[in-house]
Amino acid sequence: MSKVKRNDEMKTIVMTTTREEFFARGKAIARTLDEGKPIPRQRIISFEDTKDLVKFLTDCKLNLLKMLRQKPDSISHLAKRLKRSRAAVNKDIQLLESVGIIKSEYVVNSGHGKSRIVHVTHPGPIKLQVHTVI
Repeated sequence: MSKVKRNDEMKTIVMTTTREEFFARGKAIARTLDEGKPIPRQRIISFEDTKDLVKFLTDCKLNLLKMLRQKPDSISHLAKRLKRSRAAVNKDIQLLESVGIIKSEYVVNSGHGKSRIVHVTHPGPIKLQVHTVI
């Protein structure tokens, strides 16, 4: 019996869309599930305003994601490695966590209390596509 190789690529699409398009996409996914068909492995992050999309995709956030893909780490260590303030890194982490790209959890450090460790939610490569009209 041969093993089926699973594609671990998670496609993340960042786009601008109207409220109507957002709900139409949700209805299409629901129909697909009702028919018993698989839905594509993708995460769609949509914004109504192009300005919000541009704020979301910054070099700082992309560098943070690159580091987290290499290895999970604490906010303090990430801030040192990125040469940024802890507050700025934490703000980016909160935004990326709110859209489901990363997650954090508290772990016990023996003799030092707890530490918040941040890591990506999907171990495979992130294929990023941006769709917008300006």
